[in-house]
Amino acid sequence: MEEADVKSLAARFGKLAVNIGMKNSNIKRLRSALRGRDKSLVAVEGIWLNAKALASQAHIEALYVCPAMIHTPEGADLLSSLISRAVRGVYIVSEGVYHRLSEPKSDEGVISLCRLPEIGLDDIRLREKDLVLILDGLESPGNVGTIIRTAEAAGARAVFIFHGQASVTNPRTVRSSLCSVLSLPVVEAEMEDVQHWLHKNGFTLYFADATGGTIYSDVEYASRSAMVVGNERYGISPEWYEAEHLSVYIPMMGTVDSLNAGVAASILAYEIRSQFGFGSRS
Repeated sequence: MEEADVKSLAARFGKLAVNIGMKNSNIKRLRSALRGRDKSLVAVEGIWLNAKALASQAHIEALYVCPAMIHTPEGADLLSSLISRAVRGVYIVSEGVYHRLSEPKSDEGVISLCRLPEIGLDDIRLREKDLVLILDGLESPGNVGTIIRTAEAAGARAVFIFHGQASVTNPRTVRSSLCSVLSLPVVEAEMEDVQHWLHKNGFTLYFADATGGTIYSDVEYASRSAMVVGNERYGISPEWYEAEHLSVYIPMMGTVDSLNAGVAASILAYEIRSQFGFGSRS
């Protein structure tokens, strides 16, 4: 694809595609998002992830395109859809600039800047049977993203994050979630506020606790269940144990004594979903 093709596509939607370099303020804005420093914007890189962002009806602030890297009809079609949705601007960058911005070995030529949905506790619409996941102090962006992705796949209503060292806007979180951060309510709030919300809405608390409790598959989960997953090394914060709860664990065989937090959360979420039933995707 040539620069003229991108400018023609932009003009079709009444927009202007402009060439920019590394010193441009819009590049600085993108780099801030790529480093996870902007708490309201995420950078989405590549053809596949941007297709996911479109499917999520993401609010696309800006689009950064390297025309020389767009080689396929599918890429051109996606670019057209992205340009039509870009609110703030369409920016053309050279291969050199793109490689300085992108992850190593990435050559897909498209990065969008998407705004995270602004969701508060009172915005979450609940069903008769519902699941929420609570991430307490997780450190790995890969784990956080994987759990958010799994939560959406398992039909959870929301993910709450406390004491997190891994930001929702971290690019690794975004990639690991396959852009579920843009479609599933992910709320960073104070523990006291969430505990009040859980109590008000009739949720039962369950703790993913490797030290013991009841085998996870032996539990009949409440119609509104909240599963707390703790820090990869230290587990769930002591403050949580002051609340009424039931601890559950996943039995280990052989010499293994624990599972990755993302794997454990996936097993627990799907056990609860299997009890609720898989009749609806909504």
